[in-house]
Amino acid sequence: MPKWITSTNAFGLYREYRAAPGPSYLPDEKTTLTDFILPQTDGHPSPSVQVSGKDEIEKALLEAVHPFPNLSSFWFRKHHSDHPTNSQSAMAKLKKLLLHPRFKKTDLRDYNESKVDSIIANGLSLPVTQKPSLHVPKAGGWVETSVQIDVPLSTKDSLSPTVPVQVAGLHYRKLTNVIKTSLSNASTMKRVHLEPYRSFWTPPGTTTTERVFDEVYTSDAMLKAHDDLQRQPREPNCDLERVVLALLFASDATHPTNFGQAKLWPLYMAFGNISKYERCKLSLSLMEHVAYFPSIPDDIRDEIRAKLGKAAAKPVITHCHRELMHGIWRIILDDDFIEAWKHGIVIVCADGFQRRFYPRIFTYSADYPEKVLLATIRNLGDCPCPQCYVRKREIHKLGTTRDMELRRTRARVDNEARQNRVSSARGFIYGDQRAPVNSTAVDNLLKELSEVPTLNTFSERLAHLGFNFFAMLVNDWLHEWDLGEAKAVIEHLVRILHACKGGADLIDELNRRFRSTPPFGRDTIRRFRRNVSELKGFAARDYEDVLQCLIPAFEGLLPEPHDTDVCVLLYSMAELMSLAKLRMHTESTLKNLEEAITQYGKLIRRFASNTCPAFETSETPREYEARARRMARKAARGQLETPNAPASQPTVSKSSKTFNLQRYKLHSLGHNPTSIRRFGTLEGYSTMRSELEHRNAKTWYKRTNKTQTSTRQLTALEAVSRNLRKIETAVSNILHAEQLLTAKPSRSQERYEMAESTKRRLAIGGFIREHRGDPAVMHFWERLRDFFITRLRGCRYDGEDTTYSNEERHRLQIKDDVLYQHSHIRINYTTYDVRRAQDSVSLRTSRCDIMVPANDAKLDHPFWYARVLGIFHAFVREEGDGRSEEWSRIDVLWVRWFGLQGGSDSRTMRRLRKVGFVPLEDDGAFGFIHPEEVIRASHIVPAFAHGIEEETIGHSFVQDRDGDYNYYYIMKFVDRDMYMRYRGGGIGHVDPLVRRTSTSADEDQSALASSGEDALSDIPEELGSQDGEDSDTNSETDSENSSGLISDRSEETGSKGDEMSETET
Repeated sequence: MPKWITSTNAFGLYREYRAAPGPSYLPDEKTTLTDFILPQTDGHPSPSVQVSGKDEIEKALLEAVHPFPNLSSFWFRKHHSDHPTNSQSAMAKLKKLLLHPRFKKTDLRDYNESKVDSIIANGLSLPVTQKPSLHVPKAGGWVETSVQIDVPLSTKDSLSPTVPVQVAGLHYRKLTNVIKTSLSNASTMKRVHLEPYRSFWTPPGTTTTERVFDEVYTSDAMLKAHDDLQRQPREPNCDLERVVLALLFASDATHPTNFGQAKLWPLYMAFGNISKYERCKLSLSLMEHVAYFPSIPDDIRDEIRAKLGKAAAKPVITHCHRELMHGIWRIILDDDFIEAWKHGIVIVCADGFQRRFYPRIFTYSADYPEKVLLATIRNLGDCPCPQCYVRKREIHKLGTTRDMELRRTRARVDNEARQNRVSSARGFIYGDQRAPVNSTAVDNLLKELSEVPTLNTFSERLAHLGFNFFAMLVNDWLHEWDLGEAKAVIEHLVRILHACKGGADLIDELNRRFRSTPPFGRDTIRRFRRNVSELKGFAARDYEDVLQCLIPAFEGLLPEPHDTDVCVLLYSMAELMSLAKLRMHTESTLKNLEEAITQYGKLIRRFASNTCPAFETSETPREYEARARRMARKAARGQLETPNAPASQPTVSKSSKTFNLQRYKLHSLGHNPTSIRRFGTLEGYSTMRSELEHRNAKTWYKRTNKTQTSTRQLTALEAVSRNLRKIETAVSNILHAEQLLTAKPSRSQERYEMAESTKRRLAIGGFIREHRGDPAVMHFWERLRDFFITRLRGCRYDGEDTTYSNEERHRLQIKDDVLYQHSHIRINYTTYDVRRAQDSVSLRTSRCDIMVPANDAKLDHPFWYARVLGIFHAFVREEGDGRSEEWSRIDVLWVRWFGLQGGSDSRTMRRLRKVGFVPLEDDGAFGFIHPEEVIRASHIVPAFAHGIEEETIGHSFVQDRDGDYNYYYIMKFVDRDMYMRYRGGGIGHVDPLVRRTSTSADEDQSALASSGEDALSDIPEELGSQDGEDSDTNSETDSENSSGLISDRSEETGSKGDEMSETET
């Protein structure tokens, strides 16, 4: 059957479907620019409800909020659900709700809380015109049951070889019911891709083509599953479209409170047929809560002691944990699910057509301790990897030819030989021999390959259907890099500083440098306010931030050659991290990733063999104190168990710490390229999303009574919340459609967004007189007029190279001789993965550095850099020669230029590029540019090791209070989009190595607007400020001086707190 290939869009992207005529339904067929906006500037999605009048809106709202009697009662209940504790945020939301023109206090008279909550909890949140479907489960679909495990006694004194133990507290939803209810929901179903495809990229102006890897539904695994299904015989008398439904599981235990022993262990499920850009949004709730796992109860030890007359051995308890995990999954993977796997589930989709969906398990995301439970292998055994049989002694060979070959030839497979080994081992334990779990007989069978005597449920239920459960245990970047490799290297570098002569001073200097590192973006790099060296309370994103900023902070602290070696290693780590975390890969970037892994393997081995032995490292003070506390607690417990024993205080001394390369998390890096090719890019199945989903579980837990029945109460709250979200989605779509009837044209398609306020006035003459003699204003007046003349004539301003006569300058009129000041400007840009994102340049913080195209063919670097000193607009016009008498608004940025220093920052040199401020007395030190020339904000960090230019301190009011540093580093690894602008090959970018000659930097935005998508006019106001105003219209008064003109680092507000930015997580 011939393939179906789409036309190529403006970015050079096209799709290749397996067969014509292609998919019957395309979720992204009617996307608008709103749908490409990343979460931190998230707007309302494209409207899915069509209404044409007020009566239709009222009717649609009444149906949408059923079983609530009206919209006001629904909002009132939703507010209660959203805020388990009172806060200022809750107060603000309640105020907004009460002031909404549609909210009526009298409507609450008809609202019966208990009755409506009972209906909602049972899943009957259907419009009044519909009858509940038979497959909607009762009580939100949650089932509570217990799991039986057979604990081996390993003794012949007992009549039975085992003692059965019932582990209570498993709460789960049937997978088939979850699938049916989810896909029957129009808001979910409209996002489902029914048919996979290959995505290709032909760079504009070239004939080369590369495969693109991004989503699960464009991956090799999805294409293979689709082909296998289409070759499978159809169901009798059924000609429905057959669809592979990719199931992505994730589980991770968490503590719902800051103190105490409470524990939640949720299992989540998402659909790989839905775009990762939508699955990552917590607000869309596209991750289903499928189960809450129980843990092994403490009293199991009492039952074993009663049978054996002695305490249970540790291997027995470990065995019980494995048995419990697979006992749970034996319940979840029930007969109905196996039947659906074989014969599919018929579902009426959002477009009204029936289709047959075949569920397939694609990935299971978990941390390493949970992976070994699922893979039924030993925790950190001699073959510690759940994906291959690499030996622990071979892990340090990361990136070598031998290492790559082992991964391919010794991959773990669930075959008959493995199953027979496990069955034989269980025969020793549960048969007449009653051998201990860790007996020689069992170890002889299983230890060599790090296997364990537990029957794997995935193997039992799905192996005969061709499922290899080892393949689902995908890489998890969050635990294996951020909390694994990156953390290990950073911790050992801190130990090395402590081991150096004058280590305390070096640690203080490291902390000072980090505190002086400017933040970047909304929360891409946050302000380092605490001592970084203590690594106290660090989450995964904190280690990521530290690694991205570690080169300038660590440079010069160690003696040579170790200092250079460490900086090269850190550069390699930053590059590897940038490549691995790309949201859109091509064949060339995957090749670069493989090269980066090989390079990192060489450098980390050199670090371990050359740098680390040069320093006698031991525990840091924080590690030492933590170990001392643990030993004291252990001694106290021992004293309680044996009260007659003499009391003794443990003596604790610092222990040595060496850098170990035999770590599973180091080995796992080599599997990333394979995982990306098989299932799509890493963030599509990272545990980062499940960690974020814990917020919901923890919120519901706060509403429970926190007793043994708290999980039961939590699942009821989940059911209520799930059905409230369905109503909220329907209401939101209707209200958004109502707003579109009277919506104003949006400014969000523009290259940048600047306020229209005229409150803050800067008298040009007064400003120049105030700073007379300062080099910053030496040519301010004539160059400002040259800039305005050039823009009025529709030309590009080239700084001091563009000049006019005094006569021409006198013909220029600036209304009232004032500039109108603004505190910040937003720069909209298209990312490498063809999404819309936004940078904010603010004079109130240190986020005021920018990058513009380098229009210099002789330069070996694609960008120029500047620090924004002022953000203005003015109304200007030219006299004479029949020119228009109308005033024209022109926006302008006053900047201080950086100059490039030293050689290039090629990958072979592995050094960041340095810049420095152009000398104050130089004619080109200051200038004016139009905001549309700005590509993005830039993260420019002082090169602390090179010191401050002390002789220039205090020469100008535009300098930092402590003076200018001699050099600054361009932090090209600050985020993935920034890295791709330097590497080149970003699909959403204009190639930075191709010189840009246009007058603006918005070619990429224009390409997005013409990339084959529908109209781009439906852009939410949330991307910009209401009516074009920014905060300076509310907080600033009229001003005739330069107050607030220059960025003041002493007023740094820091970046957002704990809110996750999806752009960088």
